[in-house]
Amino acid sequence: MAGSTGERPLGDIVTDPQFWLLHIVNFPAVFISGWLFVSTGLAYDAFGTPRPDEYYPSNQMRAPIVTERNQVKQELDSYFQEEFETSAPSLR
Repeated sequence: MAGSTGERPLGDIVTDPQFWLLHIVNFPAVFISGWLFVSTGLAYDAFGTPRPDEYYPSNQMRAPIVTERNQVKQELDSYFQEEFETSAPSLR
């Protein structure tokens, strides 16, 4: 090495008891705060994403599942006519 930058080696930092006294609180606190952020629903409100039960309208009991890959447009058209009284968007 040409010279020292004056920084402590990583081995010294990790074996220092003061490092662990600080992080014994920080690591669980970060985990718990993240869990609370998601479990309370605040994450959905903060980022504007739908909650798991809001992806489809409440009157819709099933997701649109395509079963025949050669007739996708026809299946989606029939699904949209049943549910929304419109046709499916253009594929092109």
